[in-house]
Amino acid sequence: MRSLVGKVLRGWARPLGLARAPRPGRQYWERRARDFGLRSVLNLGHPESEYQAVTETQRRELFPHLKRLLRGDEKLALDFGCGPGRFTRDLAELIGGRAVGLDIVPRYLDAAPRDSRVDYQLMREGSIAVPDRCADVVWVCLVLGGLDGTTLTRSALEIARVLAPGGLLFLVENTSRMPDSPHWKFRPVDEYLAMFPSIALEPLHEYDDLGETISVMAGRRR
Repeated sequence: MRSLVGKVLRGWARPLGLARAPRPGRQYWERRARDFGLRSVLNLGHPESEYQAVTETQRRELFPHLKRLLRGDEKLALDFGCGPGRFTRDLAELIGGRAVGLDIVPRYLDAAPRDSRVDYQLMREGSIAVPDRCADVVWVCLVLGGLDGTTLTRSALEIARVLAPGGLLFLVENTSRMPDSPHWKFRPVDEYLAMFPSIALEPLHEYDDLGETISVMAGRRR
């Protein structure tokens, strides 16, 4: 009887907006992907009609910096938190090698564009299922702001673990000075630089997205 009452109360709570919010991490992003589709990886201030335009703007803002930093001998790039693979295929093309897109949301990976140079892997939070020091480039674009606590710590350690000696970390994060939301942390650049003591990260560039500051950082593993 108690179980039945609980089910009834939960059924009423959902329409009233009283149900417990999804946990940060996988549960939240699966729900967000379901509710907003591909646009869910963007600032939701952008309407669905701007999805491609925002992606192209990001390419123009980011790729010239990445291209300038490549040495020309890269073979493997990892796209950590690749979402629907907006940039994974581009990474393979830029390095003239292979790219692996990693994400915790199956819906994103199902929507990602297929290419013979690209593989996609469903990952567990805070874990990258590839060998040590195998990646020449690790691309992280607006992902770490959505992580906190032990998941963030493990993710930073994993990124450093998979990066080859001399390999390049290319990191893009929202560094706006504004209050955190339940599912996003707005950290300053210095805090991101300190997350990777084995990588010589430096700030490279900033651009604006709906009045928010997006910072670009990069550096090679020592």
